Amino acid sequence: MNNTPKILLTSLFTLALIPSASASIFEDNEFSGHRIGGGYSNTELVFDNRGADWGDGIKLEYGYDINQIFGINASYQNNNGSKYGVDLDGSTLKIDSDIGYTFKFEEWSVKPYGAVGLARVNEKLSYDGHSDTFKEISLMGGMGVRANLNMGLYTDLRYDFFNVDNQDQDQLSLTVGYRF
Repeated sequence: MNNTPKILLTSLFTLALIPSASASIFEDNEFSGHRIGGGYSNTELVFDNRGADWGDGIKLEYGYDINQIFGINASYQNNNGSKYGVDLDGSTLKIDSDIGYTFKFEEWSVKPYGAVGLARVNEKLSYDGHSDTFKEISLMGGMGVRANLNMGLYTDLRYDFFNVDNQDQDQLSLTVGYRF
């Protein structure tokens, strides 16, 4: 007995249903999209279990929310300060993925998340007429919460941590931007 016509007919019927089902899933996916923002950043250096404010600065970020759970991010943070007779000019470039769950409400949504990625730190320290520079790449972790308004505005409060030059660095940032 030849089942080829039945298999072909069933396969064609199934293939015809997949695009319409997947299209409706993606059309209704209000959680995916690009976002761009800017805001405030603070860096703290932690050594010998003590923290030292390592400067304030700006943060610029780009992100893409893949779905209700996963997102990818690229950010640039600049921090400048003068502490303990040392002038600091530093920057951090980060690429990471955030993983959480977006809770949808009537006019807004909120996503608490954890993040994991890479941080590239460039710093120049000046003291007593001397200067030192270093560049290092480190694994980073983080956590945060992002709130989105249905009109496109979002705000993101985030805490990141990583280790460079055998010292821990923490960064706290607040970003405001637009999701499209």
